[in-house]
Amino acid sequence: MNRFDEDLRRGGLRIIARGATRLCALDPDSAAHCLKFELPAEARGRPSLRQRVRRALARYWPYFGENRLELRAWRHLRQRHGDGIEAHFAACEGIVQTHWGSALRCRCARLPNGQPARSLYAQLFDGAPEHSADALCAAVDEFERFLLQRHIPLFDLNAGNFVVIPEGNGARLFCVDAKSVLGGKEFLPLSRYFPVLLRRKIARRAQRLRQRIREALAADPALAPPLAGH
Repeated sequence: MNRFDEDLRRGGLRIIARGATRLCALDPDSAAHCLKFELPAEARGRPSLRQRVRRALARYWPYFGENRLELRAWRHLRQRHGDGIEAHFAACEGIVQTHWGSALRCRCARLPNGQPARSLYAQLFDGAPEHSADALCAAVDEFERFLLQRHIPLFDLNAGNFVVIPEGNGARLFCVDAKSVLGGKEFLPLSRYFPVLLRRKIARRAQRLRQRIREALAADPALAPPLAGH
């Protein structure tokens, strides 16, 4: 745990998720919300060239920060697809100033018992899984169909960007990080503008996620790879 995490915990915040570049804590002022904080540079993972350029710009212009990128991505989705998008993506309500710094306030995905929903990554690598590989892969199938039907360029389909919600005898995925709708690692994001490339890329990323699920649930949890989420 780094100093930033420790400061948040000492301040009474409950951290519920941590990625390579941000962490998420419950909002102490609202049970319905969570707060996303950008990690300091020394606590982040190794970035791509595109990410290094964006982070360098964000030091001087907050517009380029990852929280503001996700907020723009959410507003883009809401404008284009309407209120129904909230059934699939966590709503972002805005940038707020807290005792610990600037944060993105989002709706918190909770289970019927009131507890925050666990990420897909946690389902695979942190404790006993609550769903079978078949159920989780079926949830990936469903989310993939939704993205393809709506032509949504969400390409960062990694396990840390989804939480798992029980549904009937199975599960469904709920996206808690929409940044890749507008931002990615490519300098020339052609797949955002050509439908055939978009479909192929989503299909590849979804298949990669299904493969990761099956491999993880058949392997020793101690071999979990580092979390690559944002």
